[in-house]
Amino acid sequence: MRVVVADPMQVRLAADLRAELGAGVTWEFLDRPEHVDAASKDADVFVGSRLSSDQIRERPGLRLIQVAGAGYEGIDLSAVPRGVTVANTSHHGRAIAEYCLMSMLVFSRSLLEEDRALREGTWLSVFQNPGSPVHETLVGRAVGIIGYGEIGSEVGRLARALGMRVAVVRRAPQATPPSEVDWVGSLDQLPYLLRISDFVVVTVPLTEATTKLIGPEELAAMPSTAVLINVARGPIVDEEALYAALRDRAIRGAAIDVWWQYPTDGNQGEPSRLPFGTLQNVLLTPHTSGVTTDVFRNRMKDVAANIAALRDGLPLRNIVFPAHD
Repeated sequence: MRVVVADPMQVRLAADLRAELGAGVTWEFLDRPEHVDAASKDADVFVGSRLSSDQIRERPGLRLIQVAGAGYEGIDLSAVPRGVTVANTSHHGRAIAEYCLMSMLVFSRSLLEEDRALREGTWLSVFQNPGSPVHETLVGRAVGIIGYGEIGSEVGRLARALGMRVAVVRRAPQATPPSEVDWVGSLDQLPYLLRISDFVVVTVPLTEATTKLIGPEELAAMPSTAVLINVARGPIVDEEALYAALRDRAIRGAAIDVWWQYPTDGNQGEPSRLPFGTLQNVLLTPHTSGVTTDVFRNRMKDVAANIAALRDGLPLRNIVFPAHD
């Protein structure tokens, strides 16, 4: 069995993958994901997040496309032939939830402003300047979570542990609400969630229905003291509307970990066509909210388990696009 690995983190864990699988597997680890075109055309398994229709057609022996993460929008499912399975993995809920809580603390304590000021010698403290703001703890503050899957539910649990109120909108509001949720509604009730939330966390997947789910009207519905945290996908939020809301201080701030454009080669490239980096009320991170050691080691184990199952004729797990029998 030949396996091509194009996922950068799984390439870094090459020794662990080899150890998990043992004999019977021939590996090809790509030093850059964009080198897929030059990789073996006789692979049985492809591990990575992007595979075009042409790249799929060029590999008629493929039996498994294993995405080493949750998002599989980079795989052209329309080109996946009969007999090929697409599977994914996750394990990122806790890591991303911690990022969301970190972002709430950053804004509730004005860490961005205080850090910048003190680097220039200015103390934004009531003890040196009586006019400086006094911060708030998260106790009693409201977090509104859009979507309540792996990430959203972890955010809810951590938020409740800190004494926050938790509101949720999700596709199945009639389901039994988890104990950490104070209010749950449908996506049609999103305006209400926005109005009552001090922090709004976006965790829904990107679909045609969720593209620009957060637009000018939704941002206008948020309190001027509210913070938007997007850890889902960039296009779920209207790019121009968010920039304008931050620029005009219509909302307090935003933590953005997912973007509207990504580098096509290397690590250089603007994350947006708009200058978010010039704004002082935004926390910018390069899609790293789920990048932790435990996340990728657990994903590696899932990847290895599915490859072993394919080799040994056992059922695959985490199937997102089943093979046609």
